[in-house]
Amino acid sequence: MDRMMKNLLVGLAAMLLLALSACGGGGNAGTPVLGGGTNGANPTLTVELSTNTVTAAAPATVSAKLLAAGGAPMPGQVITFSTVNGLGSFSSTTALTDASGLATVTLQPKAATSTGADTVSASATVAGVEVTAAIGFQLTATNVTIARFAADATTIGAYGQTALTVTLAGSQPGTPVNIAVSSACVSKNLATLTPESVTTSTGTAIFTYRDAGCGSFDAIDGLQASVTGTSATATVQLTLTAPLASSVSFISATPPVIFLRGSGFVESSNVVFQVRDANGAGVPNRRVTLEPTTLAGGLLVDGGAVPVSKLTDSDGKVLVRVNAGTVPTPVRIRATLDGTAISTVSSNLSIAVGLPSQNNFSMSQGTKNIEGYSIDGTANTYMIIASDRLGNPVPDGTSINFVTEGGQVQAVRTTEVGADGLSRAVANFQSASPRSVDGRITVVAYALGEESFLDANGNNVYDLGEDYQDLGDVFIDRLYNGTYNLLEDQFISLTTGGTEACRVATSPLLQLDLSAPSRTITNTGAALNTCIGGWGRAYVRRAVQTVFSTSEARPMYGVSLPANATVPAVANCPRPLTLLKEIDGVDHGYTAADVPVMRNYYRFGSADLTGMPKTGVVFLIASDANPIAFNPMPAGTVVSVVGTKGLTSSVDGGSPVPSTVSPTGVAIGYGFDDTTDSGTITVTFTTPGKLSTAFSQFITQRTQGVACP
Repeated sequence: MDRMMKNLLVGLAAMLLLALSACGGGGNAGTPVLGGGTNGANPTLTVELSTNTVTAAAPATVSAKLLAAGGAPMPGQVITFSTVNGLGSFSSTTALTDASGLATVTLQPKAATSTGADTVSASATVAGVEVTAAIGFQLTATNVTIARFAADATTIGAYGQTALTVTLAGSQPGTPVNIAVSSACVSKNLATLTPESVTTSTGTAIFTYRDAGCGSFDAIDGLQASVTGTSATATVQLTLTAPLASSVSFISATPPVIFLRGSGFVESSNVVFQVRDANGAGVPNRRVTLEPTTLAGGLLVDGGAVPVSKLTDSDGKVLVRVNAGTVPTPVRIRATLDGTAISTVSSNLSIAVGLPSQNNFSMSQGTKNIEGYSIDGTANTYMIIASDRLGNPVPDGTSINFVTEGGQVQAVRTTEVGADGLSRAVANFQSASPRSVDGRITVVAYALGEESFLDANGNNVYDLGEDYQDLGDVFIDRLYNGTYNLLEDQFISLTTGGTEACRVATSPLLQLDLSAPSRTITNTGAALNTCIGGWGRAYVRRAVQTVFSTSEARPMYGVSLPANATVPAVANCPRPLTLLKEIDGVDHGYTAADVPVMRNYYRFGSADLTGMPKTGVVFLIASDANPIAFNPMPAGTVVSVVGTKGLTSSVDGGSPVPSTVSPTGVAIGYGFDDTTDSGTITVTFTTPGKLSTAFSQFITQRTQGVACP
């Protein structure tokens, strides 16, 4: 046990010693720990100079970095510095590396007159291994001066160039001297120097100066030549020529479409021009006159009188603000360079109406008959295409509100202009409670816009005496019959403040309907006096009706039995179902006085079809099983048929059921073989929700039974 404990303590001590050595701590702070274990790799030493040209006036900083073989810094190590030819001296010939393994000293010439080149050498001995590094430098005597700094040409044409020559005095042949030239125009990127500095051993350096349009801003460019590391400098001045303006260019109109004054949308646009020289660069400080080609509707430029005179900025650009008037029109601004015939005209700016107009407010739905009577979550969509009175898209972000008497619809959607440049808004919908018993629900969309009018004089502004629509408040027309009934319909007060009866437009183009308010434009004005006298702002609106079809079918013959339908006896005659009539273009099931219109319909298969030809077609109507209304099956319902032995059958038309608000027909083809004269066809309806219902019809070539009265 004592021997084991002793060995353990020895091992721990060795580990602790190794750790202290690696951290540079404890009594082994001066002992390096070489990375790489026992692989024999050596540490590395690198040396750098802050500048490779050293003078007494501008010493260089020498930085030596010592790293272990694994790349870790080696602090606390002594670095020794020397020069090979003895031309330099150091602030100290030795330095200790810091925590990052870095040691620094200052290098300067041994004498102020020293010239030539030498090498800095740095070395360190780590664990008996010497590592070295070296780097060259040159020395410049501080008694070097500039004897001459001259330009081949002191006057430079626009975008011209000249050669610059620097001649030194006091330099030694073969001794490199660094010369740099600076320029105010070069610092502003309006001129170039090639090169910007030269190291010469001949005492002469040549530079090329090239103007890049600096003459537009400065008449003179002051250049300075200097010898690096000394105070020796010399200057020369170049006289610059301003470039001549050669063109005026239209740059942009932002935004390119603005809207009528008072529309509530963006009403101003910034139009930018640029005066350019022959090289296409902007010419500053040139006066430009700007004036519009039209002042229709009180259009303004910079909010005041025209024309407008402005100076170009540092880029040669000039900006003018256009404020819309009351008339939609294309707008062009003419920009003319003063004192010249140079001018141009802007493009792509126009003034639009902006507000949606009632006659230009269109609504449609994705599917007219959805499987929603007994299923929640059946999807549908409602799309609004809103245009101003000239048929142009309303601005992006125009809000459209949606309301419904049944199901769930997105409350607000905003218009978006697509890649085709046209504007629309789409609201999502899903079936849900409440559900009307007749399976027909109304969805209404509305937006703040304007009543339509007939612009008799073509000034695109309503003038007193012109024919116009009169719109009152919006309501949800539950019966979709075009009349407001306070006990049935949902009034939507939009606080338009109207208290007058709505006038009826004279022109059929503006009448909501020739006989009564259209069911697609719900208007309470006639019933509640919610109109405001005269043309003006109003909530434009549209409504559509959607059928919540049942998943169960109830096919019909129609309003009468087929001519060849018979029963065994009159007592067996089928009784019709009295239902709310199908939706059509006249009354949609309810009169304008809210009276339901009922009709008798006969069930498919309720009588035999006798005396039928050997081959033929049986017609039926694909209606659903609504308890009170004659409605279509859901869109997408698939109809299939099979016949008994000896009787072939096929669906010749009407499957799948289309998007429709009225029940549609289905044609069933059949044919008897030579040994069969009677049989039964079974018609199956399968909805998108995968519910199937089947109905049978007896068919015979024989004549039998009696016809019902």
